[in-house]
Amino acid sequence: MSENTRVVSRIKHIWEVIMCPYEDKSLAFWIKVVFGFIWAISIPNGIVYGAPDDYIISLIIMVTVLFINIMVSRFYYRTWIDAIVCIILSIPVFYVYYHASIGYFSVMFSMIFACGIVFVLGIRNSIVLNFVFLIMVIVCFRLNVAMSAKFIYGDNITLRFPYLFICFVLISYCLMYIIQRYWVEKRKRNQILEERVHDEKKKLESMSMKVINTISKALAAKIPGEEEHCNNVAEYSRSIAQRMNLDKKSCDDAYKAGLLHEIGMIGIPDALINKAGLTDDEYEIFKTYVSKGYQIINMLQTDEFQRIAQAVRYHRENYDGSGFNEGISGDDIPLLARIVAIADYADRHIGRNEDISDIRDNIERMADTVFDPICASIMVEILS
Repeated sequence: MSENTRVVSRIKHIWEVIMCPYEDKSLAFWIKVVFGFIWAISIPNGIVYGAPDDYIISLIIMVTVLFINIMVSRFYYRTWIDAIVCIILSIPVFYVYYHASIGYFSVMFSMIFACGIVFVLGIRNSIVLNFVFLIMVIVCFRLNVAMSAKFIYGDNITLRFPYLFICFVLISYCLMYIIQRYWVEKRKRNQILEERVHDEKKKLESMSMKVINTISKALAAKIPGEEEHCNNVAEYSRSIAQRMNLDKKSCDDAYKAGLLHEIGMIGIPDALINKAGLTDDEYEIFKTYVSKGYQIINMLQTDEFQRIAQAVRYHRENYDGSGFNEGISGDDIPLLARIVAIADYADRHIGRNEDISDIRDNIERMADTVFDPICASIMVEILS
């Protein structure tokens, strides 16, 4: 990297830090609490020592405005609200400063306030306000105004305070720059971490899909026609999801759930799968294929397959609660499971060479009992 490139990169980094959005509302909260506490205890202190009434009134206004702001920020924090509050507070602050309401200490009101708003608003949000404050300080101390600053404060403060003000405010900005640089670096670290986690999740999901495909191939070899059936159910499921205007990920999940809805059959004995009539005990064993399928998919421990696992688990539940294994009903059944249920029924009966019109009639008859009525009506449209 050339020297010019490093300089440009450094300038960009500095600018990024300066323009960093304010991120730490707890810092702003505690700075405001400190201001409020100092101003609040100054009220009885001013009364005891005979401070002017305008000073006491200014403090009461400042504490009241700040208290309201603190309460609002707890439930609705916005930096622009803090900026407006700081502008409002600057009026009584500079009133105390300009009129020297408490003698020499009046000048500290403006300086401490200017430093404080740097930590409440951040660099980019406070720079304009503090620039206005600086102009006001210079005007008050350097130009001939109606009430001479030299007469109020004396030569010693008149000559030195503008420089002192600038130094303290710059120190505040340097400290805030360090804080904001930490925010920027932390955000970049989090972004890199999120990208790495995302990449690892993609790799894991890719590996998981390979495992699922392997199991699917084994299931296809075990049950004749199973691969074609699962592919058809997957296509029907995606078509239903698309016609319901679900997002792309939900449509893709519906397709995958259709592909994997009978993956649990891998754990069912061949004798039961191929047997025409099952006894009650055998049927109880057969029904476990949905929970076995759920367990197989759920073992992959990836977010992408969680909804698919739920669809596989509940696709034999009936809309009226008469299905298996848990007997849940209505909207308690995951939407993808309701979609796969109707797609599975339709393709299974099509595979038995039943008349399409009879299948449609049966679906319409079982809508709102076995099947979700919306999914059922869409399946009828697809078969029309």
